[in-house]
Amino acid sequence: MSDLSYWLWLSRLDLGPEAALKYVRHFGSVKALYYAAEEELRGVEGCSESELRALRSRGLDGAGEIERRCARLGVRLLCLQDAAYPDRLRSIYNPPLVLYVRGELPDIDGSLCVGVVGTRRAGGYGLQTAERLGRELAEGGAVVVTGIAEGIDTAAAKGALKAGGRVVAVLGTGVDVAYPAWNFRLQRAVEGSGALVSEYPPGARGSKLSFPMRNRIISGLSLGVAIVQAPAKSGALITAARAQEQGRDVFVVPGNVDDESFSGSNALIRDGACLIRSGADIIEEYRWRFPAGAGAAPGSTKIAVDNGRGMEYIDLMEQLGQLSENEARAVSALAGAELHAGELIEKTGLRPEEALAALTLLELKGCVKALDDGRLRLIIKDIQR
Repeated sequence: MSDLSYWLWLSRLDLGPEAALKYVRHFGSVKALYYAAEEELRGVEGCSESELRALRSRGLDGAGEIERRCARLGVRLLCLQDAAYPDRLRSIYNPPLVLYVRGELPDIDGSLCVGVVGTRRAGGYGLQTAERLGRELAEGGAVVVTGIAEGIDTAAAKGALKAGGRVVAVLGTGVDVAYPAWNFRLQRAVEGSGALVSEYPPGARGSKLSFPMRNRIISGLSLGVAIVQAPAKSGALITAARAQEQGRDVFVVPGNVDDESFSGSNALIRDGACLIRSGADIIEEYRWRFPAGAGAAPGSTKIAVDNGRGMEYIDLMEQLGQLSENEARAVSALAGAELHAGELIEKTGLRPEEALAALTLLELKGCVKALDDGRLRLIIKDIQR
């Protein structure tokens, strides 16, 4: 029996990470905890009857089912003792016992990771600012970490993806569940350029508790967290509080002092958070630590053009070298043809979820446009210099 099975067993108990780790530290390993007798458990400082009741459950069948489901879905499992588990997250006082990862998790400990969060009910200014912030951070080489919720989180993720940057989306559901449902395509795009991360197993639908709980992971993966448009009662303020507890930096985009939707974020500035106006302000804070981080993000596709009509053009030969393999296959299939998604899937040989992720990224980058009849058109123009 691998240690992963025991970690999965522990993560499924009604304990919570902080209490669970208390027992692991006492016994020295999760396997030793699993085989500990009740008398030994009672000897742990702070042991409670509710914790004992939870620990009496020793079934491992559920752990095996989770492992099989993850294997089917291509979900990677990282338990707290794994070398690949980010040290930055492991260092917080209540780290997730198990991380479920879909996509390619960047080198968190070696990267400038910045959380970007804010209200779900964002206005035009907040959404535009969040998207610009995500784009500027990605262009500066940062990894954007967000909850990918409706509003600010989604806008920041889109901005980073448009710049060809990396995004880590921390979910309050399983990594195979789209929440909100209409964000399915965006989640697949994030998976294609970064990773979806959760402490909940595949199939988990989320709860009132799971969404606030994921905020500590957003800040835990990040060196700093940027708050964009947060009212007095906002989940983004929970993320800011967790960041402060974890010794992370808190950055805030200021808003209209008479607008209640900015009352929470403006209060953070009043209380000492760092006021920012752009992604460059954040990049500059960490230049001493990431001296090469101010360059263009990997895979950036932005091209400066002399364009009198204000249109953004794409040079196909230049861009193909900067697209992912799946994106390049989709572009090649669309060259000279307008296709429905099903036709493109058949022509490229990609799996539906791979094609969907590639198309979403290409749309965000301005390479592909969906027509009214559902067909997809490649947007290619001769570059004007």
